[in-house]
Amino acid sequence: MSRWMGWRCWLWLAWVLVLSACSSVPPEHDNLPQRPGPSMPQTPSSAQGNPAVVALLHTAQDQQLAGHHEQAASALERALRLEPRNAMLWHRLAQVRLSQGQWGNAIDFAAKSNSLAGGQRDIQASNWLVIAQAKERQGDRDGARAARAHVDLDGASQPEDSAR
Repeated sequence: MSRWMGWRCWLWLAWVLVLSACSSVPPEHDNLPQRPGPSMPQTPSSAQGNPAVVALLHTAQDQQLAGHHEQAASALERALRLEPRNAMLWHRLAQVRLSQGQWGNAIDFAAKSNSLAGGQRDIQASNWLVIAQAKERQGDRDGARAARAHVDLDGASQPEDSAR
């Protein structure tokens, strides 16, 4: 058991390093000045009260750390069947789809998350960044620029409910 926990810690650390490395690389095709990004949204309070959703979130994170993106997406989809109005779950699924190169799905899921996020500006800001990255990868520089405009300098999202 102790050995398993050691490996989980190393995998978690590796994942954090990968994410931090990805976040520090500016987009190749965008000459806009980079704005500081929002902090990573925390696990939503509704998921903290539902042990099944929490377990599925951990499973998704472990699967993503191991590079098993489709299994991570499956775990998140199961969690969404339990809590279909959970903005954080939609956001995490958008991030997984972005990492898989499924730009359209990433945009759609981030927009869905924004529609459910209410006053959770950190989630909304992270969603707009997902949308901007996906649009950039689709070659839609104007769409990416418009999505980034929804994130203010403090990393908070400006009110808007449409991603397209």
